[in-house]
This record gives sequence, structure tokens and C-alpha cells, in this order.
Amino acid sequence: MSDTPATVYVADDNASILHGLERALRASGYTVHTATNGHAVMRLLEEAPRPPDLVLLDVMMPEMSGLDVLRRLRTEPRWADVPVVLITATNDGALPVSALRDGAVDFLTKPFRLDELLARVQSHVLRNRELRRVREQARIRLETIDLIRELNRVVTADEMFHLVTSRTAQILGVARCSVLVIEKGETDVRIAASSQGQPKDGLVLQLEDYPEVAEALRTGQPVKVCDAETSPLFDGVRGDWEARGFVRPLRSSIVVPFAIADGMTGLFVERATVDEPALGEEAAELAVRVVEAIVQACDRVQVFQRLVEQRERAHDLANTDELTGCSTRRSLLLYLQGELDAARERGEPVSVAVLDLDHFKQINDTCGHLAGDAVLRALGAWLTAEGASRPHDRAGRYGGDEFVAVLPGTGPAGARRFAERARRHISSISFVFGDVAVRATLSAGIASWPDCEAATGEEIIAAADAALYIAKERGRDRVCLPPELGVG
Repeated sequence: MSDTPATVYVADDNASILHGLERALRASGYTVHTATNGHAVMRLLEEAPRPPDLVLLDVMMPEMSGLDVLRRLRTEPRWADVPVVLITATNDGALPVSALRDGAVDFLTKPFRLDELLARVQSHVLRNRELRRVREQARIRLETIDLIRELNRVVTADEMFHLVTSRTAQILGVARCSVLVIEKGETDVRIAASSQGQPKDGLVLQLEDYPEVAEALRTGQPVKVCDAETSPLFDGVRGDWEARGFVRPLRSSIVVPFAIADGMTGLFVERATVDEPALGEEAAELAVRVVEAIVQACDRVQVFQRLVEQRERAHDLANTDELTGCSTRRSLLLYLQGELDAARERGEPVSVAVLDLDHFKQINDTCGHLAGDAVLRALGAWLTAEGASRPHDRAGRYGGDEFVAVLPGTGPAGARRFAERARRHISSISFVFGDVAVRATLSAGIASWPDCEAATGEEIIAAADAALYIAKERGRDRVCLPPELGVG
């Protein structure tokens, strides 16, 4: 767990269970908010300044069920990534499958073991926090690339300083970033640019109020203050904050000194008050990058290329399913919607094939989840290699053992040939796990625009999913089209 307690929302219409879960989670160090129905959960989410780390939902609740809440969350971008664990007292075997396809990260059946529930909660919270950290790091790096690109277009020092202070403050979500300058042999530090507006000519900084700036000048090295309340650098300053009526005292600060030219030293300063996001490693890295971009004009191309590579790695992390190598669900939906819009403009067809492994649960149950992963990887490898023989075809893992292939410029017949190739390929592989040989099969459903009058990517996938259902009903290991086009 991180230093900041994780926030968990719990909803159950059974007061005894709700109270027990709340007490157990609080005892484990979580900040807990409870609700007795789905509408109350949505109110909690609407009123909260930031999304929770986890939502724990009973499936059967009055007015708005746990499944209804889950589906609502997955349609709202601000909550789409919040992990949701569902709990139910029913023995409906199809319910977990439906919940996982709708975006739940886990599913528990009552009665459950409390230690198991707490272990699962901790696992999902840690995974979600790491994902947020990686995404925030990726976001800052992406925006750093844009900032450096803009710096390449400025022609004066004033423009450059104003750009880096205003954009850095925007990226970090803080009010105060500045560039300071001091002449060799002088003691006055002037403000050259500030994100809080144009400084008056000759405005001098009082160094006694900025001990981190004084320390950077003394050592010539970057200074990072994670917590001004505890840093020894501020021992002589904290007492003055209240006396001077500082409404928002300093929380953290980063100072990076650099040589400008002609005996002039610059300092790039980031500051966050107590009601702003703390400045961490990403902010420190951003400050260093900004300084490099300012002083190493001749090396900008190399710096930019390095950040482009970071951007590509961050893009791959956010848009590629780690197990199969295919696109993630979100990435695929974005791509499909773009291709569907382009198809309308060009008057060309676009098809979707939904591929689902038959009896996949039996493979997991009989041979173990590592065996199931091997089958998923084999299908993913084909979809991203031989299956995606055209540059604009794209396949994604839609959920569990279900994959979706987007085939621009392809009608029903071509999509069917694609799905048949996938079906024949997977059935030709003999998987051997220990002393057990397994052959996997898949079923597929096809939908095409304009034959299918779909307005969105989700609608054309739903049409293909309906055809997949027919394939399952007819005995599996086959490819089917929507009824209106013939399913044989």
C-alpha cells in the first residue's frame, strides 16, 4: 500500500454484510465509503474529487443493481479504469462471465472467506495504483515531447522562458513555475519569467524566503524538497509562514540550476502548495528535461528522439495487451470507431469478426491457467502476424478469451474467409501440457457495415456477437453471419 490510504467504495443492501466489510477494510488501512444501493454509489462517485481505488459491489441491490453500476462506470471515461469487484449470492454460472465481459476485474460468491476478499482487494488496489502511476508518467513524458517541440519554434529567450514556465505549471497542475537568473559576482536573483504572469522588470527574489534556491546556487546541483514541513532547509522559514499570513504554505519544490551564457546562471523552479499535487520523480524529471531543452540547443534533436522512444514505449504499454500482443479493448474500440467513420465518408465496407475460444474454461480447469494462457498467446500471435496480413487490419483482446478483428475495406465474404483461416489455424495446433494433449477450437461471428446499420463500434460488435451466439448454438467450431445475411 502507498503512504496515502487507498479509498474503497462498498455497496450492499444487507446492513450486516456492509458493516462487516466496512469494519474489515478499515482495519486493513483503507478509507471506506459505503452505500446500500447503486444510485448511492453513483452519488458518491459524482461528489468525490477523484475516483476511488476500488469499488466493491453486491450484484443484487434495489433500484440499481451492481451490474447496472458496472456498465455505467464503463461508459464514463473518468471512471472507466476504476477496478470493480462484484459479489453475489446466486449460483448462476453465466453471471461471472457476463460481469467479466462488462469490465469487472473480479467476482466473488457468497459466502466468501474474508481473508480471500481482503487479499483480492489489496491485489487490485496495488495493480490499479501502479497503472495510474505508469499512465501519469506516460502523460508527463508525452506532454514533455510537445513542450520541447514548441521550444524548437521560439526565437527569443523571453519567449522560451515564458513557454516553459506556463506549460510546465499546466502539465504538473501547479500555479507556480519560474525561471530565475543571477549575474556572476552579483547577489540579486531576478525573476525572468513566471507562470503567474509577466514579472515586473528588475523584480528581485528575497533568497531568505527561498532556501531551496539558495542551496541550488551554493552547490550548483539540483535540489528536490519532497516535504517542506519536514525538510531541514526550511527550519528557519516555517515560523514566518503563519506570521506572514501564508494561506497556502509550500508543500514541495524542485530547483535545477543551469548555465545560460556570458557569466549568467539560470534556475528553473517548480513549486507546489499544500492544496496542489506534490512534486515527485516525474516533476523532477520534467524539470531536468526542460533545462536540457533550454541550454542544449545543438542537442535538441537527440533529446527529442530519446523522448519519442519513451513515448512509443508508453504508447505500447497503454495500448497493447501484455499476454497476447493484441490491442487492448479501449485501443481497439477507438480504432474501430475511426475506421467506421472513415468507411462512411469513403463509402467503403468495414467488417468485424468476433472470435471466441470454445470451452476455454475446460482448458483452464483441466490443464491450469498457464495452459489457457498458452492458447490465448497462440491465437494472439496469429492475429498479429499471419492474420493481420494487411496493414490496416487490427485485432484486439476484447475480454477473457474473446477477440475482435477490425477489417477495413472488407465485406462479409472477406471477413468470413478471415475468420475461417483463424478457425483452421487454431484447430491445427496440438497443445501439450504435461502428459495431456489438447486441441482448441473457436467460433466466430461476422458483421459488416453497411449491411449492418451500426452507428457506433459497439453496435457493430454487438451484431457480430449475435452471430457468434448462433455459431455457439449450432455446435461451435464454425463461423456465422447475422441471420439476415444467412448463417450457414
